[in-house]
Amino acid sequence: MKKTKIIFLILFLGFFYPFHSFSEIKTTDENPHFNVFLDYSSGIRSEVTQESSEGTRFYENDLNLEVIGKANDKISYRFTKQFLKKRNSENYDMLDFAYLKYKWNDKLDFLFGKQPFSFGSMEYASGPYEHAYRYPHIYKNEENFVGFSFIYHPIKDHELQFQVVNKMKEHEDMIQDINYPMGYSVNWNWSLKPDKNDNDKIIKNRWSYSIFQEQDKKKYWQLLALGSQLNWKPVTIEADYILSNEDLEKDRKVTKILRSVNYHYYDIPSVKIGTYLVKLKYNFIPKWNLIAKGVYEIGTSKKGKNDILGENKLFQKTYTYYGGVEFLPIIKNDDLSFFLAYQNYIKNYSLDPMKKGNKNDHFFVLGLNYRVKMI
Repeated sequence: MKKTKIIFLILFLGFFYPFHSFSEIKTTDENPHFNVFLDYSSGIRSEVTQESSEGTRFYENDLNLEVIGKANDKISYRFTKQFLKKRNSENYDMLDFAYLKYKWNDKLDFLFGKQPFSFGSMEYASGPYEHAYRYPHIYKNEENFVGFSFIYHPIKDHELQFQVVNKMKEHEDMIQDINYPMGYSVNWNWSLKPDKNDNDKIIKNRWSYSIFQEQDKKKYWQLLALGSQLNWKPVTIEADYILSNEDLEKDRKVTKILRSVNYHYYDIPSVKIGTYLVKLKYNFIPKWNLIAKGVYEIGTSKKGKNDILGENKLFQKTYTYYGGVEFLPIIKNDDLSFFLAYQNYIKNYSLDPMKKGNKNDHFFVLGLNYRVKMI
């Protein structure tokens, strides 16, 4: 019977998505073998851009169905299907991932299945209830990856992870020199506690280096992500540095601007995007959190392919400011939260032909998140 269950889980590896941390699969005490959760986020959103006001509207940010559990003491699983609302669109992106975790021993775990890159930084590791304050322009594409990971625990509260995946999503303007490009990521996640009897971790770190072969020969995407968190109750401070080194620009936004000013430009520029983030959370009274966040991003060209972008030029600066309050009705349980958030997003291009892409947008969001245990 156990073999039948394991085979059944493996057959379903292509259909769901692991929403939370790779290495942790937390089940409930009531039923560790099978749990179903529903995450939902909704609210009222108001947006004001440089050109006009888009008014106020109700919105739903995402819907997430998650199945987690254990097949036995060695094998655990997480299946999730997530629907993400596209910005300024009525359509959704649907992320389908899944993985099985096999515990070889107390030191070594294996992950198999459909999974996103195991990037570092606290921004990438933030949970489903942090989306209102999450900087949306760091990870350029929501992409599907299939592969495996090794997770090694050399000592307590230290985790080393090595991941190998292949890419499934393709850009239409890609040169198909390599049919099945591979990606590699190395993580070091570690934390410190005040003392052995305290479960709260005063310092958390998520550091990674990733390299991915593009479908064009000799073209790569490299990502360095360093993130740390200091939890000094009632204050939590997070700081991230992320460097995205792109031989082929990932999100194609600069590419579209260059092509709009030069109709004969068919290349994809090479760029470096450096991002700095600082976030402060202050639990000023029970059940209430005050949140402030600042993001600074710079874009630099790598190789000059035309007269517009040039070589080794600083062409973009982005500033983002967040502020808000969060209310959790149930202390020590964030399954239900209400929030009010404000965001100011400013993007300035330094090169004259690109300045039409400048932005100065304001967002106000009043919403709620909840997580329901269905089974």
